[in-house]
Amino acid sequence: MHINVISQNHKGMIRLRRFSKRKKAALLYARSSLAIEGIYLTVEENQLLLERSNGRMKNSEFLARALEIAKNV
Repeated sequence: MHINVISQNHKGMIRLRRFSKRKKAALLYARSSLAIEGIYLTVEENQLLLERSNGRMKNSEFLARALEIAKNV
């Protein structure tokens, strides 16, 4: 299990988010489903999905970056 630091409050307490096996398995299943259809993710697309699933970016930022990637294909 991977642990990511989300934020730190004024008292020095740290909020953590776990990247559980469930999230990892969900991404693996999604990639596998795409592969069955003959669609493979680039390194940039894979990184984007990992950042979003880890909570490192907001949904609006995710959609903007995904659209940018799609336009450059």
